[in-house]
Amino acid sequence: MQSALLAPSLAAAYAPYFRIGAAVSRRNLSDPDAAMLIARHFSSLTAENDMKPEHLLHREKTLMQGSDTMPALDFSPAIPFLDFAREHGIAMRFHTLVWHNQTPRWFFARDWSDREDAPLLAPDQMLQRLTNYIAAVMHYVNTNYPGLVYAWDVVNEAIDPGQGHCDAFRTKSLWYQIFGPDYLTEAFRAARACQAEGQQLFYNDYDTARPEKKKAVLRLLQRLQAEHLVDGMGMQGHLQMHALDIPSCAQAAQAYASLGLHVQITELDLHCTTADPDALIRQADAYRELFRTCLQLRREGCPLDAITFWCLTDGDTWLRAFRKEGSYPLLFAEDKTCKPAFYAVLHAMEDTAAQSQYPMA
Repeated sequence: MQSALLAPSLAAAYAPYFRIGAAVSRRNLSDPDAAMLIARHFSSLTAENDMKPEHLLHREKTLMQGSDTMPALDFSPAIPFLDFAREHGIAMRFHTLVWHNQTPRWFFARDWSDREDAPLLAPDQMLQRLTNYIAAVMHYVNTNYPGLVYAWDVVNEAIDPGQGHCDAFRTKSLWYQIFGPDYLTEAFRAARACQAEGQQLFYNDYDTARPEKKKAVLRLLQRLQAEHLVDGMGMQGHLQMHALDIPSCAQAAQAYASLGLHVQITELDLHCTTADPDALIRQADAYRELFRTCLQLRREGCPLDAITFWCLTDGDTWLRAFRKEGSYPLLFAEDKTCKPAFYAVLHAMEDTAAQSQYPMA
């Protein structure tokens, strides 16, 4: 297979249509070949984990400050990504400001206590912590790296129809337990107050083409839109070969766009349990259909303006641990060679390209 370092650039090929992004790790940035792959093929960068609250919040420094509502932050995990993006002229998606997961419990507790049974903070004080945290993060990034971040995932995964709430909110979230659903509005208000020119504020979630979840997400977005607080919808795009329904994804994108929002696919991977040649061709065909559908949406006026792959190569994917089985979900193999899926995506805008154009070796 061809080395990804020598293959035509995905970012250049798709520049007339939308940004092509990747979520990457610090390990990727420190690997010279992986860093070259990122710089060659992607025009948008997301930190896979290092901009989530658990990586930026610093409990010891917070305790030393002596404030009950102002958390101390440590940006050292995020700086390598910000520096790399600025050096290579790559725009950044910031993921994520508010999430029930990967946020330490002490952030929600009285006296910043790290005891598992520590009582939760009162809503008025938690609102100050939320507002101060968002303001501090956005101020730091926008002051030190002006113009670099083009999209903020303000709130991530707040909807879960399986938890039984009438509006499908994720009630087990500590954010919800303290605030109820108002935390989403407050988070977007805080982000809107700190938003720099040219930046977009996103709600981000998974399974957003599933009918019951789509209905709940649309209600949430309409509520935020009533105050002009949200600019875009992030459809994560963790897809599986055996359950792929591209028409439903397209219909969902159109529904979100109908609210006047930008749409992005923010966490794309296509779970494939084997790397045998027939399976890789089927995966390539699926990726081809997905990208051709996205291009058609653009031609029809849907403001789909970025597609981000979640992780860089099959060797980096989170799915192997999550699904506890083999997974080969991305465009590049573990050895940083191009899979058939890469060529399928690269040539998706060419209506007459055939399967035989997917090189296998």
